[in-house]
Amino acid sequence: MNLKDTIANHFSRASTSYDQYAIIQQRAAIDLIRRLADLPQELPPGRVLEVGCGTGIISRQLARMFADRSLTLVDLAPGMIRQNRQLLAPHLKPGQEVDWQLRDAETINSPGCYALIASCLTLQWFQDPVGTLARLSQALAPEGILLCSFLGSGSFPEWRTAALALDLPCTMNALPDCQALISGLQGQGIQALAWEEMIQQDYPNARAFFRSLKHTGTNTHTTDEHLTLPQMSKLLSAWPGMGADGVTITYQINTIQVRA
Repeated sequence: MNLKDTIANHFSRASTSYDQYAIIQQRAAIDLIRRLADLPQELPPGRVLEVGCGTGIISRQLARMFADRSLTLVDLAPGMIRQNRQLLAPHLKPGQEVDWQLRDAETINSPGCYALIASCLTLQWFQDPVGTLARLSQALAPEGILLCSFLGSGSFPEWRTAALALDLPCTMNALPDCQALISGLQGQGIQALAWEEMIQQDYPNARAFFRSLKHTGTNTHTTDEHLTLPQMSKLLSAWPGMGADGVTITYQINTIQVRA
């Protein structure tokens, strides 16, 4: 099984528990929707595309904000598409057109098709983030806007510190560096704006943090490096800073905007 299939399977299995545990995803979605709220009057005519639509945290807002536009909702995981269809249905206006597509967003190559492309915390799963962002930028209609948020490389410093203190490998996935992405886009003649927000989330203990990853499908390893069961037990029981107040995890949320 290749990596994309593994990612799809993990997210499909988590589709019914996702919304309950997706606290960070919901916080990131609120920020993305706030930015989107400033855009409707500026957008050219055309379809709206969501990349990595998941269970529909963003999709439901898009359906409300752009009730007069057709939506294209793309996800790699069949379970997420099924959940999205079910949860989005009550939010659609009569006759509102939605095209759900089960596909790899990195294969999208549709120049000039979309007035708006939105994506929330999906880009960190791309194998070629610069190339994919470039193709998505080219898929914008003239004056169209791409707005994409993702987990940045500054996320999870507590995980790194805990692993180092316990002499354990840190098996978190590599995350994109925002400045490197911007530079890569500039190298292809694409100008982009970027924002960064560091947010923190408290968990009762380290086990609860890792449980949230499992139940949102985000525990998928993109490398072959894993902790053994004894190593994982050591990490869970001796995570530095764990006490009555639990553990705090820091997430770096980067947002990139491109205008065609």
